[in-house]
Amino acid sequence: MLSKATAKIISSLKIKKFRQETGLFIVEGEKSVSEALGAGWFCDRLVIRSDWYVKHDLPRIFTGQNLFETSLVEMEKMTQLSSPSPVLAVFKQQELPWKWQAGDANYVLALDKIKDPGNLGTIIRIADWFGLAGVICSPDTVELWNFKCIQSSMGSVFKVPVLYAALEDFLGKEDPKRIYATVLGGEDLRKTQFTEGGVVLVGSESFGLSNALQAQAGHLLTIPAFGAAESLNAAVATGIVCSWLRA
Repeated sequence: MLSKATAKIISSLKIKKFRQETGLFIVEGEKSVSEALGAGWFCDRLVIRSDWYVKHDLPRIFTGQNLFETSLVEMEKMTQLSSPSPVLAVFKQQELPWKWQAGDANYVLALDKIKDPGNLGTIIRIADWFGLAGVICSPDTVELWNFKCIQSSMGSVFKVPVLYAALEDFLGKEDPKRIYATVLGGEDLRKTQFTEGGVVLVGSESFGLSNALQAQAGHLLTIPAFGAAESLNAAVATGIVCSWLRA
């Protein structure tokens, strides 16, 4: 059974400070935990609710893990979901190898000041769906290991390389003609001729992209609006742009 000391350690990972100190993060849900294990991520602890365990066969991929049973009451104390999942795991943070280089015949997403963890996770999932090479984040983008980011990625965070770096330096190595910035008042996305590979720049809804980053882009793209909304959610806009560049 799960000890109170171990439960306390797991609960502390809800706080960024302790995730940074331990190098650990939480994943909840049988599917997401299975995705992480299947991708070869190191599992520090795997916790299963006793009431669920007695009614289900243990997934084969769970065998051999550092497994603990706990009660529904204890899982409710540790969970970050509105309703506790039957499975919760603690994984070691790691960086997937970054292989993309300037000039490569694939795309990467470059995110500037994305503050909402749900948006970041969804954007990583979008990158996975469209087969992009990775996601690079400005240093002031929200933390990758935030629980909402991990959950909203639906397992894609375990497969898509994510790098935090100064975007200006990163973009300086790429041909401006291969850099596409999403802005208001730019050229119609539907009329853009995309190159074979490049960088798609996405800014936050609150601040957009800085003037310095826009100046490094050879293309300023806008998704045409047909209604009265002021802006699009960053993840939604990213999905639309990715759909067009893969068209």
